[in-house]
Amino acid sequence: MTAFPRLLYLSGTQDFPGEEAFERRLRELLAAGLPWFQLRDKALDDRSLFNLALKIRAWTREAGCLFTVNDRTDIALLSDADGVHLGQTDLSALETAFVRPRPDFHLGISTHSKAEVMRALTVGPDYLGVGPIFPTRTKETGVSPRGPGALPETRALSPLPLVAIGGITPDNARELLLAGADTLAISGVLTRSEDPGALLATFLGLLAPPSA
Repeated sequence: MTAFPRLLYLSGTQDFPGEEAFERRLRELLAAGLPWFQLRDKALDDRSLFNLALKIRAWTREAGCLFTVNDRTDIALLSDADGVHLGQTDLSALETAFVRPRPDFHLGISTHSKAEVMRALTVGPDYLGVGPIFPTRTKETGVSPRGPGALPETRALSPLPLVAIGGITPDNARELLLAGADTLAISGVLTRSEDPGALLATFLGLLAPPSA
């Protein structure tokens, strides 16, 4: 089973006043030790998204940060990202078979129910997104918050790494780790923070393994 970083930050230009503000925030977080970044951007046209992904690939590689792209397998491949993350509506073209462009290209799939977990497993993902755990303003899924119990429910169906998504804060992080999350996906709480470096350090401290 692939070991993924324990913290994932999802964001894009639509979460900021402009592309420059987004880039400044990401560069700041990379300098502070962000281990995994996923580009999720619905605001940019294809050429702009590709150009942005190329810059992020260079920055994340320099920082030793895993880089994945949401929804857009083509952009992920063209930018030499480490993988792609797909939602349930993106699966139709992949359900017959997923051909990896290279052995280390990661595939993640979002799930919101037991049925969706079983559907996702037919494609052979490397990890499963589980959510929304708590209420979130970042992304409208049309699914009611499932609570921490969604994690053991999903674990009973698959041994794959589980990424908890939705409304995660330092106050509820430990609860989700105890419930079976391997990785915590955060977005709005880090995007809106006035001191993102300090908040990132708080999360990383919570996720660090106990000292011997």
